[in-house]
Amino acid sequence: MKDNQNVILGLHFGHDAGVSILVNGIPKCNLIRERHNRAKHSFGISVSHIEECLLNARLEIEDIDMIAITSTQSWEIVVVDRPKELKIEYGEHPNKKFRSTLYEKISTQGYDNFERHLVNSGYIEKIYSNRHNYSIRNLFPEYKKIKKEDLGITSNLAHFDQINLWHKEHCLKDLSQINIQYLLSEKEQIEYLFHFPLRITLKGRLIPGVSIDHHIAHAASAFYNCKSENSIIITHDGGAETGPLNGMVFYGESNKILPIFPHHLTLGSLYQQVGLFLGFGLFGEGKVMGLAPYGKPVFFNRDMIGNAYDLVSKGITYDLVSKGTNSWISHCIRLAKSNGYDLDPIGNTDRILEPICVDIAASTQKLFEETLLYTVNCISEMCLNNQITIDTLCYSGGTALNCPANSLLLKESAFKNIYIPPNCDDSGLSLGGAQYAYHHLLNKPRLKSTQKSYLSLPYLGLKNSKNDLDSAIKKFENQINIEENIDCEQSAAKDLHENKIIAWFEGRSEIGPRALGHRSLLINPSYPENWARMNELKQREKWRPFAPAVLKEDVDLYFSGMPNESPFMLFTAQVLKNNLPAITHVDGSARVQTVTEETGGLFLILKKLKELSGFSVVLNTSFNGPKEPIVEKPAEAISFLVTTKLDVLYLNGKKITRK
Repeated sequence: MKDNQNVILGLHFGHDAGVSILVNGIPKCNLIRERHNRAKHSFGISVSHIEECLLNARLEIEDIDMIAITSTQSWEIVVVDRPKELKIEYGEHPNKKFRSTLYEKISTQGYDNFERHLVNSGYIEKIYSNRHNYSIRNLFPEYKKIKKEDLGITSNLAHFDQINLWHKEHCLKDLSQINIQYLLSEKEQIEYLFHFPLRITLKGRLIPGVSIDHHIAHAASAFYNCKSENSIIITHDGGAETGPLNGMVFYGESNKILPIFPHHLTLGSLYQQVGLFLGFGLFGEGKVMGLAPYGKPVFFNRDMIGNAYDLVSKGITYDLVSKGTNSWISHCIRLAKSNGYDLDPIGNTDRILEPICVDIAASTQKLFEETLLYTVNCISEMCLNNQITIDTLCYSGGTALNCPANSLLLKESAFKNIYIPPNCDDSGLSLGGAQYAYHHLLNKPRLKSTQKSYLSLPYLGLKNSKNDLDSAIKKFENQINIEENIDCEQSAAKDLHENKIIAWFEGRSEIGPRALGHRSLLINPSYPENWARMNELKQREKWRPFAPAVLKEDVDLYFSGMPNESPFMLFTAQVLKNNLPAITHVDGSARVQTVTEETGGLFLILKKLKELSGFSVVLNTSFNGPKEPIVEKPAEAISFLVTTKLDVLYLNGKKITRK
């Protein structure tokens, strides 16, 4: 390694855990744990995964300058393997001192007071004592082979310091009256709130570390990758009921991110609980979003727009998030009974398309969209009242995966630009934490536009070695045919034109939950039956929709009402033509990915498909089987081919079919 390099290792221990490496501010890799232990949304960190990332980036432990850690709000920090080689201690490193408001307080008050800032969900205890439901166990398959006492468990620092302003019970309309000019002029009171010094021993080396607030890591994952020099940033997910753990509004300027106030929204938990109520299980929010267009928002009530304190002010029963959610569900059920709905289908996913289920989904989606829009408009008014001109809104956290809501913000909010990173869910926290440490904490300038490509950012998975490919081929050699030295893009386009289902596996995998052309299943969108064919292949519910990928230069030919650039599949559009039935949802919408040269081989496939078929659109969905993460390694891709009805696999320049 060169002497002038600054290396930050980012670790996220909560669900959708991951490891990232940042060199001089440039992301070098992002390992998402679920792709490697094959358990969706899994939590914890393996030392072996840190070693893999360092090897991939051609670095050694001695090269690491700082380690940034985060976790999901109340989830404990768990070292899954070799905990003796990764030890985390709260407190200042002797050779690395930086300001932290909370550290300065406990230095004078003593560490006894510090204990109240630490939280532990107890998930590990419940998993090992059979006191938790199986859905959580699915996130930690290691419990079957590793004893609890061999894990290495540390309480998470989730409660950072706060300012007096945040303790007030603000309704959304109150936010517009907050004097943020004062906060920004006295920024020392907020600049050092959301981090705390650590001493981290990794394989015997004591390294400076920093614990970083969950939501400021979300904010960093968006702001440091957007093109704007200053931005308002909003974060929100399914966290706690009120306060900073639930989500925040931040101000990003140059290389700094400053926490302004908590918004006290309950949308993340609301959406999550409705998914559970309808029978989708944990992490079923995406299914609710896909179900909503089948119904009508007949239960939507404008009085229920607002945050937790808005609901209280309107006399709506509200205490914790669960009670706020129950108020909404009770409201829906009460109206449904009075209107003669059959309630029996609720919770039975075999009857999910019946009126009660689809109308609850549609009404919840409407409430989500209108509440988010109202929130953003209040924030915009706050900027106006404080004479702050900002045209960009950055948005991160799990709720930012809601594409129809994102599109509504783009169309109707006062912000000209909406930037959402591809890894806006918790899988983006390891990279966001590392970026916060580098830019905000170490005061390093943001990268110049010539140093970063916003379109190639997603492809940060680990490089697969030639040995990975050779061993995978050898393992399946009696079951597959291989063609080499061919024009794979031309061949793939021809297969799509002939209505085959193909898998495209190229280079490094994409980060975030959505396939963006490096681990994709593709099919011709012009055949109506291909919607059902792809759902059958993936063993998904038949009603679930699929998304299109389109050449950016042609997007206006096929879609309207979306940004011209949508490389991360985070906005919806209306389909203009009726000849793309496999990607057109029942309400005429589609969740679009725009494709450019930076995307890789998919760009050439679409170019050649256009020559053959006259259109440059393809159905693009993630390359994975039921309840599995996206494939990461060649062996997983070939296994999918030989065990399903997939027609062709294109694997790093090779065309592979079953014998």
